[in-house]
This record gives sequence, structure tokens and C-alpha cells, in this order.
Amino acid sequence: MISINEIIEKSDAGEELALEDAVALYETDPYSKDAFIIRWAALRQSMELADGLAEIHAQIGLDSGPCPKNCQFCSFAMCNTRDPDARRRETPLKDILEYAKIYTEQGANLILLLSTEAYDFDKYLEMCQRVREAVGNQMPLLANTGDLTPERAVQLKAAGIDGIYHAARLGEGEITEIPLETRLKTIENAKNAGLKLSTCLEPIGPDHTAEQIARRAEQCMSWAPLTSGVGRRVAVPGTKTARLGMLSQPQNALYAAAYRLTDHRTKLIASVHSELMANSGSNLSWSEVGSNPRDTRRKTESGRGRTIKEIKNLLNEAGWKVRRGPSEHWTEHWTEG
Repeated sequence: MISINEIIEKSDAGEELALEDAVALYETDPYSKDAFIIRWAALRQSMELADGLAEIHAQIGLDSGPCPKNCQFCSFAMCNTRDPDARRRETPLKDILEYAKIYTEQGANLILLLSTEAYDFDKYLEMCQRVREAVGNQMPLLANTGDLTPERAVQLKAAGIDGIYHAARLGEGEITEIPLETRLKTIENAKNAGLKLSTCLEPIGPDHTAEQIARRAEQCMSWAPLTSGVGRRVAVPGTKTARLGMLSQPQNALYAAAYRLTDHRTKLIASVHSELMANSGSNLSWSEVGSNPRDTRRKTESGRGRTIKEIKNLLNEAGWKVRRGPSEHWTEHWTEG
């Protein structure tokens, strides 16, 4: 059986790792010596691939549940809403524009507009257009909304959106009411419309096997996203998956490192707000305001959300230099901050 050191040597040489190699990385004991070697190798590779540079992307939540797609890990899902008549809440336009302007002034590298499946699509297009006007043409804008028809993907592009965040989640169609094929079709429709892709291997829980994770990681990489990474499932109180627990930080860091060692193309690997993750090859983190499906607070900035400054300090402490201004993946106009 091939050793972890031999797998890392193959990765360092730029070889494509076989599925069994990836599985071996993901199933490593996160508290073992091999796990530390995997994380060290991933950090070294990320530093070399990204020239020691990290980015901070900004998410603005537009609305909160109840959402009919019933993703069991989401605080907005109807199946997780104790009150079936709960009122939908939407972030006012003036607040969205203020968030976008502040993020731009603070040097965010990209802005993402997050909505539930229940958010009116015409209103979403209007929000995209208004935010584009507020931040100018250089700031990359991502959409994270419901699944897209070919027509809607083209409309997003016309509204000033550069790309989408979209994921085929672990358990799609089983713990969600969205068929896996629908998620995959959205990615195809977006690419055909000229939209770029950001994705993530998520939401990972302790109930997922190394082979499940490795196979989905392989699928993520096949889409050639501009940014990727791994995301642990948050045990949001009141959600149906909360009882299944959460990955520990060392386990999540191992998975992020294993993803890096199997992906030699993506410069930015996303992580949670953790110096351990940043020291394991992750060089992309998110600042979040407004509604958040991983939070129960109306405004996540008073909960799990972190500011640009807080994340920058964390990344700097881990040895990363942080870009200031629009992401290099979308434009060359940036300066180091």
C-alpha cells in the first residue's frame, strides 16, 4: 500500500492522484503525524501556487426563510422552521447598497449576493443591477441564488454578474429537495452564459466517508472552478442535521489540505475563519453580513459573521499577504494591502 509520503511526492511532482490516493488522504487520522505532514505539504503548495497571497470575499444575505427546498442543514428550510407561518424577511435595498459600498471601501476582493430559492428572481436581478452601479465595473459580483435556466443565466450576466457560487452538495436530493441533476444543469447553464464558477465541497459532516468526499472532490475539480475548497456542515440549532454533529477543526483542516494536494490548478482554497485552516493551505475566507443559512441571527454580523479586518488579521497571523481590491481571478487591477 502506498504511503502518505509517497502520495505527497506524487502531488508535489504535479501528478494527478488516483482516487485511492485521495481516499487515503481523506481517511487519515486528523491527530496523527501523517495529518500534520499532509497539512504542511498543502500549505507549502498553496503558498507556491498563490505566491503567498490570500483573498477575502464578501457575502451579503438578501433574505431569510422559510424556503421550500428543505435543505436539512439550512436554518431557512421550511422543515427546520418551528413556525410554518413564519414571516419571510428581506434586507432593505438601502442596507444592501450600504454593505456593498463599505465592503468596497474596506478592500474586499469580491462581493456575493446570497438569496434563498424563494426570493423573487426579477427582484434579484434588480438588486444585482443596483449593486453593480454602486460598486463600479471593476468589483467582481457573484450570484448565489436558486437554480438557473439558460435564460436566467443569461439575464444574470446582463445584470452585471460575473459568476455564480453553486455547489452539488453531499446528499443532494436526499437531504434536500433539489435533484442532483438540477444542480449540475445550473452549472452547465451558467458556464454557457459566460458566467464563471465558484464552488465548494460541502456540507461535510462526520457521517460522510472518505470515499464519498474524494469522489465529490473529483467532481468539483472537473468543473474547473476559479475558487473551491471544503466546508464543514454547521450544526445550526433546530436543523434536522444538527444531531449528526460537526467536524472538528483538525478534521476540517485535514480535508482542506487533502483537497489542495489533489487540486493543482485552483489558486484559492476556501476555509472557515480559522488560523488552523489558514496554516493548512486555505487562503480564501468570507466576510458575511445580512441573512445567513448557517446562522439563526437575523443579521449574521452579530453572530458568526466576521469583518474584513478580523479575517485579514487572521490570515496575516498565518503568514499570508492579503490582496486589497478586486480579485486577480476576475481582473488584474489590485494592490496588496
